[in-house]
Amino acid sequence: MILRIHTYAGLLTFVNLILYAVVGIAALFDARTSPAPVVREREFAVQANQSDREVANRVVHLLGLSLATPVHDFAIRHDAERHLVLDFYHANGRHKVTVLEHPGRLRVEHTRASLWQYLTTLHVTTAAFHSGDWRMQLWAWWNEFAMWSLALMAASGVWIWWQRPGTRGTLRQVHRYTALGALALVAVYQISAVQMAHRTWLKAGPVLGAFNRIHRMRGVGFSPLLGVALMVLGATGFCLWWKLPRDRRVGAGLLGFGLFLGGGLIWWMRI
Repeated sequence: MILRIHTYAGLLTFVNLILYAVVGIAALFDARTSPAPVVREREFAVQANQSDREVANRVVHLLGLSLATPVHDFAIRHDAERHLVLDFYHANGRHKVTVLEHPGRLRVEHTRASLWQYLTTLHVTTAAFHSGDWRMQLWAWWNEFAMWSLALMAASGVWIWWQRPGTRGTLRQVHRYTALGALALVAVYQISAVQMAHRTWLKAGPVLGAFNRIHRMRGVGFSPLLGVALMVLGATGFCLWWKLPRDRRVGAGLLGFGLFLGGGLIWWMRI
């Protein structure tokens, strides 16, 4: 039973596990520079007696920036010339909009996030995040579920190793020893992920603060190692599941559901 729970949890959240792996590996090539924004203008008339927030909500709707909702107060300000400036950050990048009441136009500076930046944003989005876009909110709940599923897989994996010390077959040995080698890193990243996602549950003291710094490391660090380990575990785990005919039907259903929901949301929000 524990083995099946372990396997089914991995298949159901397979998309998320691969996402974590890709983001971890991409940390090795993390680029801090952003591409130059694309600037365009379009007509826009500010209606009489509209508040800044009402204008901001109109602009969000006009530009189709549902991923940037709800509009927060810090996104609304005025520049030195008293023009209303709206700074919308979202998973796909940034839209900086300057409202030019005379002659009635919007100046839009659009910086599109790279694919890696987009996936990095998704991998940190959990249930603590509240979005005005139902797709992003659904993803936040699903990714929260995947985060706890990873903890369940780690715990059940330890139980399986304890109860079944012998291993047969190269594939099973690669899976087992990769999991054992990555267990400490999985624990560090799992604990820090929960703390960063739910900061009100537990404040980051010296130990958790160190875990969080490890989690945020870019370039040469632990994230790429863990990313490679998750890739190996995902590939070998998939093959081990496929070798058990009795679990194929249920496993395929769970895998299909996870691919449809998680993969579909990732694709839909990106386009």
